[in-house]
Amino acid sequence: MRVRFWGVRGSVSTPEQNKLQVGGNTSCVELDTGNRRIILDAGTGIRPLGKSVAKDIIAGKSREITLFLSHTHWDHIQGFPVFAPAFLSDADIHVYGPAKANRKLEQLFSGQLAYDYWPVKLNHFPAKIRFTELEEGTHNFPDGLVVTARRHIHPGVAFGYRFEYEGKSLVYCTDVEHFQNHLDERVIDLASGADLLVHDAQYDENELDSRLGWGHSTWKQAVDVSIAAKAKRVALFHMDPDRNDENCARMEKDAQAIFPGAFMAREGLTIEL
Repeated sequence: MRVRFWGVRGSVSTPEQNKLQVGGNTSCVELDTGNRRIILDAGTGIRPLGKSVAKDIIAGKSREITLFLSHTHWDHIQGFPVFAPAFLSDADIHVYGPAKANRKLEQLFSGQLAYDYWPVKLNHFPAKIRFTELEEGTHNFPDGLVVTARRHIHPGVAFGYRFEYEGKSLVYCTDVEHFQNHLDERVIDLASGADLLVHDAQYDENELDSRLGWGHSTWKQAVDVSIAAKAKRVALFHMDPDRNDENCARMEKDAQAIFPGAFMAREGLTIEL
């Protein structure tokens, strides 16, 4: 399994020069199992990823794209309208996301692509685009991929995912808030023994009290989850838009002093599991 970070920023994209070492694109992570290309979230980072994927499709390589959404807040779907494979008739895009009682996933995407906001409607894209609402639980795919979806605390409905394939595991758990006095045991259980945990680390410890209910974690909580879950490594992810490169480097150093397997997720970083 190969993991590559294409967008690591939270809330809004940040093109400022003092943030470009870590990266300014919003959430998007690529997971390549060798048999399947999986994309985690469709923030602005999906735009450069889409260019790479489109080249492969045009070259006659795999046409299938599997997109898992943690949730549908803007910074996790705003890159989809410029996702190059959506403009290719040969592309087969399957979008998975949390089931909601009041609205279908396809409706949410269609709303984002209404003419009031964007000139290309969902049904105008040449690609074959399918939507599947997921319930919590374990889902087995024909190629041996096992995906476990687990809800966690975030405004609206948000899922963390565990991906297992040929003995390797990646856990993607962004936009997650823990309880005031203790960690969410659901997140620890999902991350148990993971080769890599990608965990929300939007805030520093001294920022959390003024942001209760916003649905995010601190770098220290990300590290504590990793230790409790006995994960091998943790990527600090979904950086606050005000967090510059210097602040991120300091955060990474502080995290590594507690847990050597911690590191800052940076755009372009690739990890083999």
